[in-house]
Amino acid sequence: MDFFTWISEASPWMWLALGILLIALEILAPSFVLVWPGLAAMVMAVVAWLFPGFSGQALIALFAGLSIALLFGGRALMARVEQDEPAAVLNARGQSMVGRDAKVLTVSGPQGKVEIDGVLWPATWENGPEPEIGQWVIITEAFGMSLRAKPRNS
Repeated sequence: MDFFTWISEASPWMWLALGILLIALEILAPSFVLVWPGLAAMVMAVVAWLFPGFSGQALIALFAGLSIALLFGGRALMARVEQDEPAAVLNARGQSMVGRDAKVLTVSGPQGKVEIDGVLWPATWENGPEPEIGQWVIITEAFGMSLRAKPRNS
């Protein structure tokens, strides 16, 4: 018995088992590539159950086409979902402060401390007059955990 005859005579359970195996391999090696052929194999189980007369060549071609279509479609969907998610600020918390208002708590020459949402941040002042304690400033830049600020125009 050749390969294509074996495929055409295979049970839909074989396709389902292949799908489960591919998705299980995806869990072991999370590359997000094997999940798409795994889903295609599960679709093939339904196709083989509903239309048992397909030849082995047609089943393999349909599986390959479904795998490719699901791969590109799934990647496009995942890119759109990742694009809609807010950017991670875990390691760039200072960058998320740019443009925010801060209250000056201490001034020591060109440096001091400001408060944003109850959190103290080291800050340097842009060229110009030093702010006064209690004055509101706007954050213009972030360098790691240190902020640069200028007086607010109001």
